[in-house]
Amino acid sequence: MNNKLLKSIIVTVGAGISICGAVGNYFVDSYLSKKGIARLQQGPGMLDEETRKILHSSPESVESLDFYRSTCHRMITTPSVDGLNLHAICYDNPSDIYVIFCHGFTGDPNCDNVFAKRYFDMGYNVILPYSRAHGKSEHKYCSMGYFERFDIVEWTKYITNINSDAKIFLHGVSMGSATVMMATGEALPDTVRGCIADCGFTSLYDLYSTMIKKLFPEFMLPVIINSANAVAKAKIGFDFRDAAPIKAVAKSVTPTLFIHGEKDDFVPFSMLDPIYNAATCEKHKLIVPDSAHAISELVNPELYWSTVSDFIKKYSE
Repeated sequence: MNNKLLKSIIVTVGAGISICGAVGNYFVDSYLSKKGIARLQQGPGMLDEETRKILHSSPESVESLDFYRSTCHRMITTPSVDGLNLHAICYDNPSDIYVIFCHGFTGDPNCDNVFAKRYFDMGYNVILPYSRAHGKSEHKYCSMGYFERFDIVEWTKYITNINSDAKIFLHGVSMGSATVMMATGEALPDTVRGCIADCGFTSLYDLYSTMIKKLFPEFMLPVIINSANAVAKAKIGFDFRDAAPIKAVAKSVTPTLFIHGEKDDFVPFSMLDPIYNAATCEKHKLIVPDSAHAISELVNPELYWSTVSDFIKKYSE
């Protein structure tokens, strides 16, 4: 091999590495950094217009906003395992039942008023944590449930420390669903009685692969996702394949209600059965017809809340 050819190969390989690095950095900074998430929160969001309209304009959404404005709540904090403060909104009730509700990607506890109001009206205490890199969170990056699962473990300890008779239920939607499912794969206090996982993904690698295929030619998938994964490992310290609720539920002992909208194509409905089948805990399934992503509660509130209520009653006895 002559020097000219060798230099050409080195330049080509170097350019390829630089391009992959740039792609990976752009992806992580745009979708997983605190600044990137804040920009996305200011935009139209990642859901389709019809879903956004239901989320923000349904009668229940409007009513729950009045609840948030008029009902006394407080901010609480507890340390994270990596030395920062975790923040959450808390609604207090004279009850031993506590619900930790986890919001979705680009969400905010201030926007989860439908769930807060429902649980508060049931007479339960409600804690709504800020996910990493969202709102009041002190973390610079989001890990889509991977590190957040440890934060949920800390919140369960926080509750148990203030009330040893507590009966704790975890509930999450979308990314929040992935978070609570992954938390059930960890050692949780006996005070944790159940988990409600609404439209969670099998793994972050699977989810991103699905999303990228919708936006780019399929041949670009390996370059984009593997570049982003490499940067996430370097900057945040996790692998997309390890952010995998499907692995966590396989070792969970926490009774879990799995919920998914039948028309969900954002976190595909097809992910429900693999997760459900992998779960080794006591398990229940709710499929909500005609529901797209993250709106099952609004599409059929009677079905949704009667099922959730029965689940909590069953496992709080």
